Amino acid sequence: MLKGFIGKDYRALVFWSGVIAVVLLLCAFIQKPLDALAWIQAVAVIVALMLAIAVPAIQRKQEAAVARAQWREQQVGYARRLQYFTLEFQELLGNVGNNLLHLRATDRHRLQHISQDFLHRLFESHKNDINDDRIVIAHELRQLTHTLNDELESGRSDRSVLQTLEKHLQKLHQRIQANATMAERA
Repeated sequence: MLKGFIGKDYRALVFWSGVIAVVLLLCAFIQKPLDALAWIQAVAVIVALMLAIAVPAIQRKQEAAVARAQWREQQVGYARRLQYFTLEFQELLGNVGNNLLHLRATDRHRLQHISQDFLHRLFESHKNDINDDRIVIAHELRQLTHTLNDELESGRSDRSVLQTLEKHLQKLHQRIQANATMAERA
């Protein structure tokens, strides 16, 4: 009946205010009907004091719950973005590895611009992140990107460097998945 009208946090307050009001009013009418107005005023004062104390406490509790939900959503967002950046870098590394022998200077230059753009987006995305593990992961991801850039700039076609990058990126991706799982559980 009143389920949607009164919030869950306020139901107990309304219930106990009603109980106190009924008990005090019964006491008022049992003793002397002439003092009924004084008793009604006393009941109103007690209920008002209950409301004055309980309502701000309930509001602080609700605000804390909202802040906690926003913080959790932000942490999950950071973790997921880092996961997507890793997948994007894996794709870029895979494209470079597949076409390494056939890359021309213009292709290498284009891939360097793509990786520079990747670095910029990674920095902008995580410049306000305060999680130590994600900061280290983002730093390692930037180091891998710089290593790929150096390899592209050198003009060599060394598969061993790319394989080392891929292995390191796989380990990094596992750490990122664990971090994302922890952020979702927090």
